[in-house]
Amino acid sequence: MPEENEAKSPKPEKDEEKTEEIKIEEIEPEPKAQQTGFVWTPEIIRDIQNFLVEILGTNLADKLLTLKKNNAEAQRNYFDTVSKHNRRMIYVLLAFLIGIVGFMSLLTLYGSVSGDALLFLVGTITGYVLLFIQRLVFPSKETPPTEEETPVA
Repeated sequence: MPEENEAKSPKPEKDEEKTEEIKIEEIEPEPKAQQTGFVWTPEIIRDIQNFLVEILGTNLADKLLTLKKNNAEAQRNYFDTVSKHNRRMIYVLLAFLIGIVGFMSLLTLYGSVSGDALLFLVGTITGYVLLFIQRLVFPSKETPPTEEETPVA
């Protein structure tokens, strides 16, 4: 039986027979021929740019810069207008509140209104002014939630 196993599996032969010589051939570069196809040269690029400027009328970059400049100018005008409006509103509000507090002070001086009522009014007005200033400085960009109607049983 050992002879049968030897016949079935071939024994490796010498390592020398397995290795083959690999010859590396150096490839010589071919001499450079003239480039075939389209070649971009500075003259061609200038011609294309001039052609596009003629077709479009002006350079696209100039149009983009003009658009950005106009948008920035419009936004600046908007903020100037809003700040003028807020300033006028604050002046009117302060004059009105000073008038009310002054009138209540006179009534308190003559004894028609108690000092507690004047103190309550001044505290309420102070809270209102602080809340108003907060809304001017930090405007809310969220829309107020709407209440959904619930059926009454």
